[in-house]
Amino acid sequence: MKLLNRIAVLTLLLTLITMPALASDLEGKTAPNFRLKTADGKQMSLEDALKDGPVLIDFWATWCQPCKQALPPLSKIYETYKEQGYTMLAISVDNTRSVSKIRPYIRSKGFKFPVLLDTDSQVLRQYGGNNVPHTVLVGQDGKIRKVWIGYHPGEEKEIEEEVVALLEAGKGEMDQ
Repeated sequence: MKLLNRIAVLTLLLTLITMPALASDLEGKTAPNFRLKTADGKQMSLEDALKDGPVLIDFWATWCQPCKQALPPLSKIYETYKEQGYTMLAISVDNTRSVSKIRPYIRSKGFKFPVLLDTDSQVLRQYGGNNVPHTVLVGQDGKIRKVWIGYHPGEEKEIEEEVVALLEAGKGEMDQ
C-alpha cells in the first residue's frame, strides 16, 4: 500500500511539474519568445515585434466564432495605435488541413495586422492556452501584462485601456 501511495504522489508531482503554465500565472512573467512563419511565408518572432513597443498576441482559428467576433475590434485597436509602436500578432492555431483558409479570410476582412501560424498549438500552450480565443498583452519590456481567455463583447475597451497605458508609460521612459 505504501508503494502505491508513493507512486501516486510521484505521478502527481511529475504531472504538476510538466503541466503548461496556467494563463493567470503568466502575468508579470517574461513572455516566452517564439519564431513562427507568417501567413505570407516569412518568419517573425516576438522579439522582433517588441522592438517598437507593446504587443498584443491573439490566438485564434478560422473555425472559431468567438475569435471571428474578437478580430474586428482588435483590428481597430491595431489600426488606431500602430503608428505609436503598438503591434498585434494574430496567431492562428488552424491545423495543416484548414491553414489554407487563413489568407482568404484575413484578406476578405481587410485586416492589416501580421498573421502567424501555430499549426501544432505549441506556442499557444507556452502561453497557458488550451482553447481559442486566448489573448495576451506583452509590454515592450517583454513582461506579460494581462491575459484574456475567451472573448466577451466589450472586452476590447479594457484591452485598449491597457494598450494606451503601456504606450503612455513607454513615452514617459523615452522622455527621461
